[in-house]
Amino acid sequence: MSTAKNDLLKQEEPLVSMNNVSPKIKIYPAYFMQKIPDTAKDLFLREGVAEKIIHIAKQLPSGIFFVLIDGWRSFETQRYIYERAIRQFRSLGYSEEKIKEIIVGFVAYPSKDPLKPAPHYTGAAIDLTLSNDQNWIEMGTGFDDFTERAHSDYFEGRTDLTDMELLARDHRRFLRGKMEEAGFTQNPTEWWHYSYGDRSWGKENNADPFYGGIEISK
Repeated sequence: MSTAKNDLLKQEEPLVSMNNVSPKIKIYPAYFMQKIPDTAKDLFLREGVAEKIIHIAKQLPSGIFFVLIDGWRSFETQRYIYERAIRQFRSLGYSEEKIKEIIVGFVAYPSKDPLKPAPHYTGAAIDLTLSNDQNWIEMGTGFDDFTERAHSDYFEGRTDLTDMELLARDHRRFLRGKMEEAGFTQNPTEWWHYSYGDRSWGKENNADPFYGGIEISK
């Protein structure tokens, strides 16, 4: 089968639920809990991406789990999050010019353009972290942190780290190692965001993306 046909088949992959797919995977639908429009209590990923996440989870040490925070997003959800981020940056005193410069590193522009879909609109991007039996483990910041501390390499190359920061650095390294070993790429400004097969993945790997935007069947 040709590469073009393979890519077409991948684009036709369905979105699948990640609820109860593995004892090593927990679901925390952050945006549903925040009551953001058009969100669901469930979490969905492209079938091929879901299979990769399940496989990685099986390899996690005893007592360590994946916590999936966000996967596929509707266009309406993406638009709401994008507009909310702009308001947050304004409240921090950023100029409109500065906001346009930095927002691309944190929230993608909501688009239904098949050539330029937002990563989460493809179902090929995943926001996740790690937990033990009781709590999420230390990662240095919370989810959706818009500061430099959220950058994936923030703790790298620093010699004055506290014990907690050293722990966060090591946890980020562990998560990144597992995800990249499976073929995922990471958003450099968000330690929690990984993707496989979308535009950002394609850019990083000098390859054509094979997942475009998709709507969930209702």
